[in-house]
Amino acid sequence: MAMIEGFTRRETLDLTATTSNRLQYLERCQLVVPHRISKSRRPTVIYTWEQVLEIRAIKNLREVISLQTVRSIIKFLDESGFDDSLRDKQLVVIDEEVIWVQQDWKDFADKLPSALKVAGHKNKDVGQYLLVVIPPLSQIVNEVWLAAEKSTVVHFESFKQRAKAKPTQVA
Repeated sequence: MAMIEGFTRRETLDLTATTSNRLQYLERCQLVVPHRISKSRRPTVIYTWEQVLEIRAIKNLREVISLQTVRSIIKFLDESGFDDSLRDKQLVVIDEEVIWVQQDWKDFADKLPSALKVAGHKNKDVGQYLLVVIPPLSQIVNEVWLAAEKSTVVHFESFKQRAKAKPTQVA
């Protein structure tokens, strides 16, 4: 039997700690669109590793901001010519404002990481650069690995082969 390249809907629900309704909504809004295998009435739905991380990133953001704000961030990134995925963005939420920290460590000696405001109350000052510090993307990867390890749905050995990033060890 060939190994599935991505993750089934059920595995994705377990790995992302989200609901079936949320997955349907993300697809309906074209934020995360899974691959469907077969054209039957109930096709197998497959999510990529990147989509699992994206859903988890959106879920984490939803704990502090509205889905409307998440959508406005994605719209701003897209319209400004940036990659609109959230999974690899370091975002800081302060009150109703969202700041994207852009780190380019190769020039760190010459320039500090920059922070771009991507959402805020009444969209005031969106697009302005600021300076803040937050934790890295590795936290999302670690959360997904922990969910897989605890899952009764996801076969952990199979997950290890399908996951495209390894968890980081915390000292």
